[in-house]
Amino acid sequence: MKIRDLFTGTRFVGRAEGDKRTYSVFEGDVGYLVVTPHSGHSFTINIVDAEVPEVVSRRFKGKQLTTVRLRKNSRRRDLFGSPFAALNALYVMVALGRARKLNRREGRAMLFKIR
Repeated sequence: MKIRDLFTGTRFVGRAEGDKRTYSVFEGDVGYLVVTPHSGHSFTINIVDAEVPEVVSRRFKGKQLTTVRLRKNSRRRDLFGSPFAALNALYVMVALGRARKLNRREGRAMLFKIR
């Protein structure tokens, strides 16, 4: 995948509030880009596959979800292989309005409600 292809057809879809940062989510031809600002003028960009919202909604609609539960019960290791991949997927769901971050926690893990 070429870097210039990441930004082809990109449009802003929403924001998701994490514990310490606000994540901006963009939709492009390759999927979703989760942009995280850092101090100064730098950013981190993570790619989330375009099929993630449908996979998460279909499997977990109406349920409360953590990143650990998403990775363990999704049956899709290719989409949620790392903890950060699962977390970015949940931020995409929040930005799209298909989930919300709850104020409660499960242990140390953030808890999300899938709509």
